[in-house]
Amino acid sequence: MGTYTGTQNTSTMDWTCFVDGISLGKTLPSTDFNENHRMLCLLNTITDGPHTVTVNATAGENQTFWLDKIQYLPSASVSLENKKIQLDISDPAILYGSGWSGYGTQTYGAQLGCIFYGT
Repeated sequence: MGTYTGTQNTSTMDWTCFVDGISLGKTLPSTDFNENHRMLCLLNTITDGPHTVTVNATAGENQTFWLDKIQYLPSASVSLENKKIQLDISDPAILYGSGWSGYGTQTYGAQLGCIFYGT
């Protein structure tokens, strides 16, 4: 889920979501407006195990794109006893790569990571 400024018809705003290198495309809103936590892309089923989620986004001048959150369902076989079920931006499990200032970046190709188990 994410936030972006502008309209879906703005040619300079674009994003594509991938899981394990396979494109999920993107989910477009039915109307043009700025709103937080919009669904950017969706994958309904996936096998248990490690996966890599990638979001490639481009924004034009005076436009902004934020990746607000990634939601997933824990694997049924994984115990949630004494486990975190939500990570916030200051959690040390989130690994910010170079180019990050605070919890944002304006660096092309900046990356962050987080290891989790789920579907």
